[in-house]
Formats: sequence, structure tokens, C-alpha cells
Amino acid sequence: GTAYGCTLKVTAGGTHTGTYPASVDWAAATAPTLTATASAVDWLVFSTVDGGTTWYGFVSAQALG
Repeated sequence: GTAYGCTLKVTAGGTHTGTYPASVDWAAATAPTLTATASAVDWLVFSTVDGGTTWYGFVSAQALG
């Protein structure tokens, strides 16, 4: 298959939630709770090996800064 990857940096500005497409497969089928602390940074990593049909989502780091 065709593999791709991307990294997403999320900087908190207060309480917010992330919404992800159904094609994202998270560990235990549960998307992470994003950090709500102002200016905190979360890093999310996504990869696919089937051209984008399924994306595997991972938390690389949370509550940095």
C-alpha cells in the first residue's frame, strides 16, 4: 500500500475538543482528551499504510509548555 504520515500541533486556548474522521483508529477506540490549560501544547501523530483509508492516531506528547 501507500504510506503517509503527518504530525499535528494543537495549542490550547481554553476548553476545546478535537473532532476526528471515522477513518482515524485510536488505541482502545478512544480519541485522546486534549489539554485545556491555556498555551499548553499537545502533539498528535497520524499514519496510514493504505493510502488514507485508515489512519492510525497516536498521542506523541501532551501538556507541553
